[in-house]
Amino acid sequence: MSLCSVDLVNEENCVNILDACEMMQLDNVKDLCHRYLKESLVLNIDNCLHWWRLMNRYNATDLSNRAVSYLTENLTDFVERENIVHLSKTELLEILSKDDLKCKEDVIMKGVMQWLERNNPDADDVKHIFEMIRINLVDPKFLVENVVFSKFVLDHDSVKLMITNAMRCQDLTSGCNSRFHNTRVDLFVLQYNNTSLLSCFTSEDTWEDVPPAPVDPGWRYSAASLGNKIYITGGDSRRKCTLVYDVCRREWKTGPYLEEQRYWHCMATTNSNVYAIGSKYSNTIEEMSECDTRWQVVGDLKQNREHAFASAVGHNILVMGGRCGGSGSDIIQCFNTATRCVSNLSSRLPYRSVCVTGSVHLPDVYLLDYDGNVMHVQVTDSDGEIKIQVKSTRKWRSFEYRVGVSWQNGSLLSFSGDYTNCEIKKYNVVEGKEENIIFPKSPKRGYVYGVIPMSSKTAL
Repeated sequence: MSLCSVDLVNEENCVNILDACEMMQLDNVKDLCHRYLKESLVLNIDNCLHWWRLMNRYNATDLSNRAVSYLTENLTDFVERENIVHLSKTELLEILSKDDLKCKEDVIMKGVMQWLERNNPDADDVKHIFEMIRINLVDPKFLVENVVFSKFVLDHDSVKLMITNAMRCQDLTSGCNSRFHNTRVDLFVLQYNNTSLLSCFTSEDTWEDVPPAPVDPGWRYSAASLGNKIYITGGDSRRKCTLVYDVCRREWKTGPYLEEQRYWHCMATTNSNVYAIGSKYSNTIEEMSECDTRWQVVGDLKQNREHAFASAVGHNILVMGGRCGGSGSDIIQCFNTATRCVSNLSSRLPYRSVCVTGSVHLPDVYLLDYDGNVMHVQVTDSDGEIKIQVKSTRKWRSFEYRVGVSWQNGSLLSFSGDYTNCEIKKYNVVEGKEENIIFPKSPKRGYVYGVIPMSSKTAL
């Protein structure tokens, strides 16, 4: 394979070939294995830990990140199957350190108790592990029934004190027991004015400046977040452009060019990969990981889709609404990132919308279209089958093409603007009415194309 450039990698021999290539330093054959796994690897609850470890061993960072992302996104099922007991201490602490775990803290505590029972660590490790749990977010009934009288609490005074203090804490009655929902967010508004591409509306309702980008991509670019970075692609002037903004370092850099021209497209991230989807001139879907040096075409929508909205659900990406063939669409397409297949779901949006933007808090997705229709849909993934239920529809005002929205505690914040004005409006989804609240205006002017939420800890 190395000398004759023959690709014989398949499901049965891939790992053995990787192992041999690691010893023999045959990087070209390793690349073949890596490419095969990127295209063919299907993760599930029972194999994600195996692949996380294996890809770490072979320094395949993108695949390792994909495996650990799958594990954390499905942590509830991982704990229910008791697979958590097989984690090493280092692996457990890495999982506990994440701020965006999409499950209740009760589940995290349950998994930790399983791990402690099986692995019986020393006193210092027990203390360290409990320090990593947001005990104040755990249901007090669960603490009493499953934690307080365990040997790991009774035998360790420092842990006992943590539990006691947490149970006295008023946060236990706040009704919020998920670190994901408890995270405060800053909102990065896609506000375009030449090289000024982003504005930051903080969790304290203030505006912070974002430095200008190194180039002007033109209007109608799109963006998605991956880790602590915001990836911006396309634009009317530079349709293959990729720009990456590091929110921690407050620095821009240019990324690899897209394979195809894109603007009026949408983007999404899942399993440590970012995706650029559709556009005025392209049917395709492109993929890139944080470690990749180029984009790769991985899917085909079979139709041009402009101004659509994309939402990641597990390893699937839903592409909703937008303009197809010059008219509004109610079609929902599903792109399976594991199999690279695109299918049309039987469920449809309640309106044909030429432009859709939205905010995702799974299982809830909130959509706002060109005509001012507010749609609340619930999306669930049951053993790979995507189910969509329309919960409510409301009528708000039309912001046309220049708007981004973000869901906050039962309301939608809309950011809309042009070169003369930029304003924030708040819409109560439950009551179906706009609230009379005055927000500070952005010091910048420019067209708004969307909103990217980033956790406050990440954005500092």
